[in-house]
Amino acid sequence: MSTSTFLTLQSELKSRIRFDSGETDQVTLLKRWINAAQQELHSRHDWPWAFDREIVQTVADVTAGTVSISAGGTTVTGSSTSFASSDVGKFIQFSGSDDWYKVTAFTSTTSIDIEKPYTQTSALSAGTYILRKVFYSLSSSVEKILTIKRTVSGQKLELVHHREYDLYRPNPEGTGKSDSYVIYGYDSSNNWQICIDPPADSIFNLEVRFKKKVTDMSADDDVSIIPEKWHSTVLLDGALYRALEYVRSDMSDRRAEVKRAQFEDGIARMILDAEPTSDMHNVLENRERLLGIGHTFRLPAKYGE
Repeated sequence: MSTSTFLTLQSELKSRIRFDSGETDQVTLLKRWINAAQQELHSRHDWPWAFDREIVQTVADVTAGTVSISAGGTTVTGSSTSFASSDVGKFIQFSGSDDWYKVTAFTSTTSIDIEKPYTQTSALSAGTYILRKVFYSLSSSVEKILTIKRTVSGQKLELVHHREYDLYRPNPEGTGKSDSYVIYGYDSSNNWQICIDPPADSIFNLEVRFKKKVTDMSADDDVSIIPEKWHSTVLLDGALYRALEYVRSDMSDRRAEVKRAQFEDGIARMILDAEPTSDMHNVLENRERLLGIGHTFRLPAKYGE
């Protein structure tokens, strides 16, 4: 079977609702319905075929050289420092102060700017500092984080809610081999960003497993992220019920509802078929243990008689 391209799907949908492919407005609608169906299918489940991985490499603190800054100033002047453009977005802490300041501009290896004025009443001259990367941005492909682990040890990082992090992990000075992470929304490019805890004490790799974002098809030869075997059934059913709602002449026309039900049935079939292996079994769990009442698994009365 040849691969169903975006153009193939449009032609099939057009034939089912008898649209004129020469009408620009109608072609736009066909494309919109197919992409909407693809987006809905993608959102309904953590599909294995939508999984991917990427490596995030940590950045160790920078402390080389000394820095000076005037009281109320925003320009940091370094001596024997190696500031870089990649330092923009990092945070800096100066000796004699617990405050952290976001770096907003790079001028040279010995000059950077911070977002807020230096709060101390006296200038800092030839002071020590810590320059730290706090937020790590993921790629634009990431829609949903599944797991993060250290690649060397294989240890999975624990996801911590930001409220819990702020309440129970308030030590910003400590560093080490990170064992947890916090999701801190999107960066300026609308990509997910995370904060690892404790902050990295060295350079090491983190493997991020994620669900990919689905991109709308636009070119005629684009191919849906949905597996081929579901194109002519579930994917087109999702587009078709939208098309039938559009062409419905009165409320007695129930074709859209019927097709919607077929679409839902198709999603259920896809979920059952999604896992690449059936080598799984259900695990019995004691309800009392889940409620904290007991700690042992108790068999039903007369079990084995």
